[in-house]
Amino acid sequence: MGMFDEIKCLYPLPGATKEVQEGVFQTKDFDNAMDNYTITEDGRLILHEKVYEHVPEEERPYYGKPEWEKPIFRIFGCLKSTPIGDREIPYHGYINIYTTFNFFHGDPTAEWFEYEIKFTDGKVESVERVEVEWPEH
Repeated sequence: MGMFDEIKCLYPLPGATKEVQEGVFQTKDFDNAMDNYTITEDGRLILHEKVYEHVPEEERPYYGKPEWEKPIFRIFGCLKSTPIGDREIPYHGYINIYTTFNFFHGDPTAEWFEYEIKFTDGKVESVERVEVEWPEH
C-alpha cells in the first residue's frame, strides 16, 4: 500500500466503463506525495500544485475533546492544503494508473482496471489496458 499520487484521466481509456473513466486512479510512478494530476482529453499531464500549512492545535477537529489525550488524534487536521495553480508536466516515458470498480461494496462483479500510458514529449502517445489476474470472490 503506502503513499501514491492520484490521477483523473479525461483521455479515453480502452475498455473503461463510464464510471471507471470518470473515477480517480492511483499511481506510484511519480513522487508518491499524495499529489493530484489530470491527463487532459488531448493527452497532456497536468499537476495541480498546492502548498501545505500547519494548523494550530486549537483549530484541529479533536482539540478539547477526550480523544485529544491520545497522540494519534492530535495528528488529525494538523495540515491543510491550499491550491496554488496548475502546471503542465512535459512527461516522457510510461506511467501505470490503476483503480478498482465495486471492490469496496463487496460486489461479485468487482474489477481491477490498470493502464500503461506512454507519453512522448509531454503528450499521450498510446494507452494499453494491463490484464491482471483478479481473484475469485
